[in-house]
Amino acid sequence: MMIKASYEQIVDRISKTSGLNKEEVVRRIGAKKAKFSDLISDEGAAQIVAAELGVTFEKQTLKIVDLMMGMKKISVIGKIVDEPMIRGFKRQQQDAEVVSFSIADETSNVRVVLWDTNHISMIKNGTLKNGSVIEIKNADIRGTANKEIHLNSFSELMPSKVDIRAVVMTKESPIVRKIKDIKTNEKVNVRANILQMFNISFFYVCPECNMKATFEGEKAVCPKHGAIMPRKRAILNVTLDDGSENIRATAFNELILKIFNLENESQLDDPNIVLEKREELLGEEFIFLGRTRKNVLFNRDEFIISDVEKVSADDVIKIYSKAN
Repeated sequence: MMIKASYEQIVDRISKTSGLNKEEVVRRIGAKKAKFSDLISDEGAAQIVAAELGVTFEKQTLKIVDLMMGMKKISVIGKIVDEPMIRGFKRQQQDAEVVSFSIADETSNVRVVLWDTNHISMIKNGTLKNGSVIEIKNADIRGTANKEIHLNSFSELMPSKVDIRAVVMTKESPIVRKIKDIKTNEKVNVRANILQMFNISFFYVCPECNMKATFEGEKAVCPKHGAIMPRKRAILNVTLDDGSENIRATAFNELILKIFNLENESQLDDPNIVLEKREELLGEEFIFLGRTRKNVLFNRDEFIISDVEKVSADDVIKIYSKAN
């Protein structure tokens, strides 16, 4: 049976497979979200709980549209639809590389991230390139606002003989909602003003798996990869208001730069620049794309921003024409 991208269906699957009642499953998911400072989605927390209870999605080849945040050991087939990008970075004071590219099938598209040198070599030597159909096994789905397929040294990557011709390069257009009408876990466009803006906070993540890092003295530690050279991440909370109601919203690194109209992440460390941007942006109107999720600690819906555009007449016409 194909897994649908539904939180309720994940809860139902966990309940039936593990023997726990749904109320206990939901309680464990809430506890898992709280442990990660509410930085993961309901689906992501549910998938972690599923993995801990031995409920997996192994031996099922999924369509891209059915991939969900937090899934472990998934299999998928897709066509590479852009030029793979190779980027260097430092890992434990040694040079390392990461490769990213997009794959698509007849249902949707998704970003793929390679960390293992054997997988990266297949890109470098041309075994896999733009236009290749590939099969991925034993990979994880990660990300904050946008899902990504991450492969590690235990994942499998290989050419596929499956013929994929027609691919979906655009994702389904989110519906337009007033804030008061947004439902939990719904992906929507919202046209709203920034009513309130809080201070930027920073946290550190593992450069390989994006899990939140902890510190033992001055040493950063990833629960999965041990001692690491952590990557700094910025988080910004704002209150959005569209006249119908207001909602707390969250943006991360790249989207903060986009909201502030800045180019360099180091500028987010400058309190003078941040203060100037806060004063400049209060009351400004944007079109926010994102998804709501339940903050179990405060029992409220919050909006996780995945894209943002300054409002113009053309933007308004375009976004509202999709709703009709």
